[in-house]
Amino acid sequence: MDFDVRNAVADLAQRLVRTPTGNPPGDEAEAAGLFAGQAREWGLHVVTQEVAEGRLNVVVRLRGSGSAPSLVYCGHLDTVPVGARGEWVEDPLGGVIRDGYLWGRGAVDMKGGLAAMLTSLAVLRIEGAELPGDVVLCAVVGEEADCAGSRHLDGTDVLDDAGWLVVGEPTDLDLVIAHKGAVRVELVARGRAAHGAAPELGVNAVEAMARLIPALRIFSPDAPPHPLLGSPSASVNLIEGGAAVNVVPDFCRAVVDVRTVPDVEADTVLASIRASMDAVTAVMPEVAFQARILHERAPVSTPVDHPLVLAAQEAAVQALGGRRPTRGVSYFSDASVLSPPRNLPTVLFGPGEEALMHKVNEGVSLSALHRATRFLAVLPGVLYGAGR
Repeated sequence: MDFDVRNAVADLAQRLVRTPTGNPPGDEAEAAGLFAGQAREWGLHVVTQEVAEGRLNVVVRLRGSGSAPSLVYCGHLDTVPVGARGEWVEDPLGGVIRDGYLWGRGAVDMKGGLAAMLTSLAVLRIEGAELPGDVVLCAVVGEEADCAGSRHLDGTDVLDDAGWLVVGEPTDLDLVIAHKGAVRVELVARGRAAHGAAPELGVNAVEAMARLIPALRIFSPDAPPHPLLGSPSASVNLIEGGAAVNVVPDFCRAVVDVRTVPDVEADTVLASIRASMDAVTAVMPEVAFQARILHERAPVSTPVDHPLVLAAQEAAVQALGGRRPTRGVSYFSDASVLSPPRNLPTVLFGPGEEALMHKVNEGVSLSALHRATRFLAVLPGVLYGAGR
């Protein structure tokens, strides 16, 4: 059977871009149906998982001939919203192919990567690859908001025999072997309201928060940076408080976005914030502070000499013509949910430039789609030692 890989991956990516999955609201059902239908047409085994109404994970499996651990490919169906359409050169949902690029929302993040992953499984099936373990592709919902799809997947048996994880985020075909985690912490200050003309009768919660934010000491300044990820970071990105201009505010809320590296634990972050709160309370004893974790995603790191990374480098030599850089990134992915509970060695690899993620005029080169597909079709044979 003749199989035009270059056209197949471009066509699938184009159809996915033309199927809106902006999150919010995250209605991925139509795209999931398209993805599952194409997988079945290519002779692959498909199961869907209902995460919520209108939201389906798709699990595609290329069955191996033995009982070796499975190689898991993972990517997300949802995208960030289109945004201001007038700023796009091309229709963001048009899937226009021009100048060797596929343009539109999700072309980079990460419908191009999903298309490459599925097309690679089709290549393996059509070529009759004999692998000792399954190759499993999980197309999940909700990564852009709350990782709902990967959290649902984590509660099933799909990954029970998983040995390795490859996440198809855009890496410009580099091998990303580490990424930061995230801990979002809500800070609340409670004071006492009073008339704005008599502030001495109140306890100003906004003033208390204004003292707290610059006093936050979350990380030790002596902690050595991670070799690939650098140092952890913290940024207060939301703040609200006060009821009226003539009322001393009795409430103020802020949210701090903490980006973690391996060995930085969420409980330690929370304890450091609470210690900073105690320091402010010593100056403003009538203020009551509270801190709680709203959201936690773990950092991920795989040693550069791990067999998965070595196999990925060999696959890059065979499929891409040479070794690829290994590096870390500051964002997190579905790997934050799926990798730590199973201690899964993880690599992020996909087509597209990270600089174009979440921006207008998102576009991925057709050459990168094709090259990513070739790599992903070669990797299982190298990893299992079967060769190709």
